[in-house]
Amino acid sequence: MQLHPEDPRLTAFLLGELPADEAAAIERAVAADPALALSLKELENVQKLLSNTLAPDTACLLPRQRDAILRAARHADEGGKIVPLPSQRRSAKSILIPLAAAALITLAVFLILRLPAGPPPAADKPPSGDEAAGVLPLEVALLPAPGPVDSGSAPSDARPTAASDLAKSAATQSEALRGNSEDFLLKVADRLAKTPLPDEKSLPPLRPRAPVNAADHPVLALPVLAGRSSLGWVAHSIRVLQKRPTAAAVRVEEMLNQFTLRPAGAAAIAQGVTLSTETMTCPWKPSSNLLLVSFRGHKDAAREVNASFRADPAATRRYRLLGYSSVTGVPAGPLPTRLPAQGITTLVIEIEPTGTSSNLGSIEWKVSGQAAPPVMLTRQPDAEPSDDARFAALVCTYALWLSGDSSGLIDTDLVSALARECAAEGMAPDRVDFLNLIDQSLNL
Repeated sequence: MQLHPEDPRLTAFLLGELPADEAAAIERAVAADPALALSLKELENVQKLLSNTLAPDTACLLPRQRDAILRAARHADEGGKIVPLPSQRRSAKSILIPLAAAALITLAVFLILRLPAGPPPAADKPPSGDEAAGVLPLEVALLPAPGPVDSGSAPSDARPTAASDLAKSAATQSEALRGNSEDFLLKVADRLAKTPLPDEKSLPPLRPRAPVNAADHPVLALPVLAGRSSLGWVAHSIRVLQKRPTAAAVRVEEMLNQFTLRPAGAAAIAQGVTLSTETMTCPWKPSSNLLLVSFRGHKDAAREVNASFRADPAATRRYRLLGYSSVTGVPAGPLPTRLPAQGITTLVIEIEPTGTSSNLGSIEWKVSGQAAPPVMLTRQPDAEPSDDARFAALVCTYALWLSGDSSGLIDTDLVSALARECAAEGMAPDRVDFLNLIDQSLNL
C-alpha cells in the first residue's frame, strides 16, 4: 500500500472506520515507515486534544467533528479545480478559487495535523522541568538539523561559552543524532506536538549560508536528515497571526521536506538506498541551476550514508546549499549520516556555472562504509523539469522570499508566477494547501 504522511486514510484507520484488510495493510505500512508513524502520532495527539478540549465531558469527538473528518477521509482523492493566479503584484484577488466543499474539509484537516498541537490535558502534562523523566528539552527540539560547515561565511561574532544553554542544547542534539537518529526524531516530533507554538524569541538565531567558491572548496558534505517543523510555524504566523513569520522560523530544508519529492534525473542504488537527482534552471537567477538531490532509505533498516557534492572547478564558479543555516554562535557539529529506514531527505543546491559546459560535477557516496556508484551531474537547459522539480523550486523560492534571502532577486511577482505554473488538476491536498498559503502571504 502506498501512503504518504498526510494521507486521510490514516485518520480513518485511527477512528476504526476501515475494513479489516485495509486496516491491516495500513498497520504494516506504519510499522515500516517512521514518517507514517510520526504522522499517526500527530493524529492521536489531535484526537486527544479535540476529545479533552472541545468536548471535555465525553470520551470522543462531537458528532459534527467526527462526520467532518470521515467525509474528508472518504473523499480524499477528489481533486479540486485550480485556476490561474493573477500576475499583478500583491493582487487583492485570490490566487486560487476555493476548492469544492469536500476538498476544503480535507485541507482543513491537513492544516490541523501539520500545526503543533496545544498543551496536553492536565492529567497527561509532563513533569515540571524539561530534564525530568526523559522529556526532551524544548530548546533541543527547536534546533534545526545540523548542516555541513559553511565555508562561504565569515565566523560569527556571537560566540557563546561552552557552558551556555545554546551550546549545551547543540551538544545534546549532536550526541542524540550520533546514536539512534530515528528515535531522536520521534522524540522531537512528540515534544513539539505537546508544546504550544514557540515564541519567536525562543527560536535559535540562524545565519543564512553564503555561496562557496568552487575553486577553494570543491567538495561539500551532504546531510541526510532534515526537520519538519518550519512549515507549521509559517502557516500559523500567516493564517492566525496575520503576519509574515520571523526569519528564524523559516527553514528552507524543513519546508522542502514536508513534501514527498522524486527527482527525475540521474540516479543510483546501493544496499537498498536510492540516490536520485535532477537539475533545472534557477527561477530567481536564470544564469544558475538548481540541483535536487534526494536520498531514500532502505525499506527495512537504517543505513549509514556518507555523501558529498563534488563540483568541477573548471565548470562551476560558485555553489550554495539552500537551507541548513547554522545557529549563530554555535560551531558546526558532526553531520548526521544515519538515514532511517524508508526515510526520505531532499536537498537543493544552487550552482553558478562558469560558462556553457554541461558538466556540474558529481555526487560521491558510500553506504555502510562501502563505495556506491557515483552520480554524474549534467545540466540540460532545454529539458522540461518534472512536476516535483517545479514544486521544489517553488518551495525554495517562497521560503527565501519569506526569510528575506535573495531579496534583490525574488519578489512577489516571481513567487506568484511560479505558483501559477505549479497549479494543476489533481494535485495532492498538501500541495494545494501550500498554494493557498502562498496566496494568503501575498495578500497580507
